[in-house]
Order: sequence, then structure tokens, then C-alpha cells
Amino acid sequence: MEHMVYTLHKVLYGLKQAPRAWFNKIEAHFNEEGFLKCDSEQTLFTKRNSARKILIVSIYVDDLIYTEKDKELMQDFKAAMLRDFDMTDLGEMHYFHRIEVVQHDKGIFVCQRQYTEEILKRFGMSDCNPSYIPITPGIKLHEDVKGEQVDDTFYKQIVGSLCLSLD
Repeated sequence: MEHMVYTLHKVLYGLKQAPRAWFNKIEAHFNEEGFLKCDSEQTLFTKRNSARKILIVSIYVDDLIYTEKDKELMQDFKAAMLRDFDMTDLGEMHYFHRIEVVQHDKGIFVCQRQYTEEILKRFGMSDCNPSYIPITPGIKLHEDVKGEQVDDTFYKQIVGSLCLSLD
């Protein structure tokens, strides 16, 4: 047994090639189910039924986000996914990737209030006064020659957190 080589028939979770293998598998499934892949966004798939109703599915890592105008189309999609994959339906989306999602009859609204509040709390700025502009117009800045040295990593962390909110 010590001189034998074994071949795995599936990719193990955590290996470098696992994400590509997962995407290839789900893409093949979508192709079999009649979905079309978006030319400009490789993780976005659409499917239309005979009544021209559309189902839109977006893949983010191992999460699927979908929206539809036809309940039957959605039920068929869910049934096919449950047949071929071990998955959990988490229901209506409320929060995804730092974005709050609020769904009403009038539409779907997104905001980042919770993420912004987390940033303010993390950096001790929960009680700060909001401002639309970072500095009052007309103020002239002068070098503080006797000023104390500051650690720029704190500022970089704040800016980095804000940049994540813009992703």
C-alpha cells in the first residue's frame, strides 16, 4: 500500500481548485436547466419561461441570490437546485455583504446603515456630529510644527473600512 497513488474523484473543500470546480459544476447545472450566462457578468444567469417571465440568479462564492416575477418559475428553480445540490433556503434576503435589503410592494431598497454604524462604533465615533463636507470651506490649514506624531494606521483603518462600504 505504501507504493500506491490514489486519485480523488472530487475536489476537496479548501483546496486551491475548489472554487473553480464549484463554479464549473453550478454553471453546468444552469446550462442544463436552460439558463443563459450574462456576457458582462460571469456570475449572473437568467432564464425565461414561455410566458416571458424572467428568473435572475447571481452567484457570490457559494451563495445564490435570485429574484423572479413568476412563483412557478421560482418553485421549479428551487426544486431543481434541491434535487442536485445540498442547499438551505434562507428565505427572503435581509442582509448581504454589508448591505441591508428591505423589500416592499413599491420595490427593493438597499442601504448600509448597519455597516456604517458598526464602523462608527469600532472607531469610537458613535456620538460624532454628521457633516456633508469634511472641512469648512475657506479654512486655511497650517503646519503644526510642535504637534505630536500620530499613528497613521488608525486613519488607514477608517479609510479602508469606508472603502469597503463602496465595494
